[in-house]
Amino acid sequence: MALTTLLFAAGAALFFTKAAALPYKVAYPVLLLAVAVFCLRRKTLLPVGAALLLSALGDAAGAKGLFIPQMLFFALAHGAYIRYFLCAGGLPARPAAWLLPAALLALLFAGVVPRVLDPAERIGVAVYGAVIAGMLYSVLRYRGAYAAWFRFAALLFVFSDGVIAWSRFIGAVPGRTYVVMVPYYLAQCLFFCFAVKSLPALPSEGRSV
Repeated sequence: MALTTLLFAAGAALFFTKAAALPYKVAYPVLLLAVAVFCLRRKTLLPVGAALLLSALGDAAGAKGLFIPQMLFFALAHGAYIRYFLCAGGLPARPAAWLLPAALLALLFAGVVPRVLDPAERIGVAVYGAVIAGMLYSVLRYRGAYAAWFRFAALLFVFSDGVIAWSRFIGAVPGRTYVVMVPYYLAQCLFFCFAVKSLPALPSEGRSV
């Protein structure tokens, strides 16, 4: 895992340089994590591997300016993360776990969705916002190993996507690339690292949602 993390960090650093001109370079670091997960051949990690792979596809779509396909791939990625955390958590949710996702949805539908002019994008943003709120909820209800780190990663992901929405539909964000990509890469790396570290503490392989 240490070597994979090091290679991921090198790939993420490469994104912020001009050494790799291809637009898909944004997807390479997360794709590396996906490959590393699948190489472990552990059933409980399959949703994490799927989430990382779908995220890499979303990165590639975003690099080509395909906003709706980008949202679709990331919505599917968050669905995979939801699957992982609902299977791994296994404990009843505390009522307070709803508060932050509900606040996120309220902010989305009050402040962002009305500013999306294109009807298809408006629907996509609304659906994607609901899915990422569901991902956040599934992480907040998770009470297994490294729960605090997973919650931190989920909040970083939400923050990164929030900056994307703000910069696209509301106003410019100074240093947008760094403000979006640093939290995003860190979130994906944390999901990967602590999902792998959690393997001994996970419930039985045959468990389902």
